[in-house]
Amino acid sequence: MKLAIYSVIILSICLIPIIAIKFQPSYFKKNYFQKHILFFFTKLIIISMFIYIFISNLSISNSKLFIIVGCFICVVFHFIEGFILQRTIIDNGK
Repeated sequence: MKLAIYSVIILSICLIPIIAIKFQPSYFKKNYFQKHILFFFTKLIIISMFIYIFISNLSISNSKLFIIVGCFICVVFHFIEGFILQRTIIDNGK
């Protein structure tokens, strides 16, 4: 049950840049690489802190599983975010 709640929270954090790209594509028309890096590092810091807080406060015995699941979700959603951003750039922010 803890893993499911953990996964849903990380999924919702990873969806924020995707939603931002979908609803504000004009924001990414200029300096898209810098903005992508900014989103990536912000998301990476927030998710890393969340993983640490979740594992340390709930005293989870199998912490490796939570770390691997968190990293996997981040990587998959980062690729999805990249594909959506690439499509937005190709369509000139439309």
